[in-house]
Amino acid sequence: MNSFLSLAVLTIALSYVTALTQEELDKVREPMLNFIKECSKDYGVSDDELKAIKESGKVDGVEPCLIGCVFKKAGFIDGDAKFLPDKIKELSKKYLSNEEDIAKFGTIVDTCAAANDEQVTGGDPACIRSKLVLECYAKHREELIKVTN
Repeated sequence: MNSFLSLAVLTIALSYVTALTQEELDKVREPMLNFIKECSKDYGVSDDELKAIKESGKVDGVEPCLIGCVFKKAGFIDGDAKFLPDKIKELSKKYLSNEEDIAKFGTIVDTCAAANDEQVTGGDPACIRSKLVLECYAKHREELIKVTN
């Protein structure tokens, strides 16, 4: 199963990095896929549903707590339901070698960190905030692709 969530946060950019080998990409994706599988079971999301989401490229129909679960397990969200941009930027340095790409990715991460300033109501704050972050990355997908070319 290769879920769209593997594109989330760090992996959204790294999936398009042409300088990375398949082995390096697999190293990034593997833990994310494990988190996705675990969280999908917790939230009753089938492989077929994940595949449909990936194929559509849209995140609006995704269960926010599925995203929150993945982000928590990956350490992208802290116990106060805050996105951790510094951690993401630090992780990106392990996979992006070009300084210009690192800087561009960092700018996008900082932009998406604005989700930390959003008032989140009507559910689990970590779930809602995680979805806001993922939506932000989806909006910047074209820029992320340019980082890698």
